[in-house]
Amino acid sequence: MTSPKKTALVTGANKGIGKEIARQLGSQNFTVIMAARDDAAGHKAAAELKAAGADVIAIKLDVVNPDHIASSVAFVTEKFGKLDLLVNNAGVALEWNAEGTTIERIRQSLEINAIAPWAVTEAFLPLLQKSSDARVINHSSILGSIGSAEHGWSQMGAMMSPGYAMSKAALNMLTLIQSKSLADKGVLVTAAHPGWVKTELGSDAAPMEIVDGAKTVVGLANIERDKFPGGTLSHMGERLPW
Repeated sequence: MTSPKKTALVTGANKGIGKEIARQLGSQNFTVIMAARDDAAGHKAAAELKAAGADVIAIKLDVVNPDHIASSVAFVTEKFGKLDLLVNNAGVALEWNAEGTTIERIRQSLEINAIAPWAVTEAFLPLLQKSSDARVINHSSILGSIGSAEHGWSQMGAMMSPGYAMSKAALNMLTLIQSKSLADKGVLVTAAHPGWVKTELGSDAAPMEIVDGAKTVVGLANIERDKFPGGTLSHMGERLPW
């Protein structure tokens, strides 16, 4: 007997790793809501995945826009009545590509990469609580790992842009706080590091393909609930230091 489909929402799902997460989950036992700031790009990506057999639907969601968040919650409430999985994937790396660090880029990085995941999770919490297997996965990075940076600076230092690294470190702390504070509400929370992946952010120099960059999140979405590594940062099943 096939188990009922679960409902997942993935932010920043119109391209890159977010789109691939949607494809993989939508080809499994999930209906995936592909949230994207660019509505046209989101619907185009969803149409492509749907044509390939994935169970997906697109919505417009700019994660720093409170009205967009509220309308997204209303949409999911009306259409599905609950949410089983939230993947806070949307993010930016504004200092890369030789643009450099400015105060405004640091502020924007914190707003999009750390504050928005808190806001989106808080807004969807009532719907998550209606699921019997609620999970939140924050897409973070090893570049936000203080322990990794401390011990591997010679390898990582050149990539440690202040705004990006600070925002991902903040997201890691948020993950730990959420995993503790939402446990009694039945919501599991963890953070995932995708690896260095060939995307617009990662560039062609990255060693990993997009299909592999999605595997950590997809694995966490499907792992048995009692084995879910809540309150950790992990990559491909291996825990990384905070």
